[in-house]
Amino acid sequence: MTRDDQAMLAFATKWSRFGGGDEYILPEFGITPQVFYQRLLAMVTSTLINDVDFSTRTYLMDFCSSKLAQPASQSVAAAQAAV
Repeated sequence: MTRDDQAMLAFATKWSRFGGGDEYILPEFGITPQVFYQRLLAMVTSTLINDVDFSTRTYLMDFCSSKLAQPASQSVAAAQAAV
């Protein structure tokens, strides 16, 4: 797992309890919330991550899926509101 992967995982684990912290994703990672959740979902579903227990992995899969199911305009609006 790369340093960026670790940072994304830590961010998602921390902020998912509070709705995701979408407004902080663009400044922190330089990508939109939509791209962030796509990458995180790919990471937790297709990559073997020994640092993440099963329940956290399952929780993040569900969380990312629900975020990606929302209209993109909601995530973008939340990100822009913080800028």
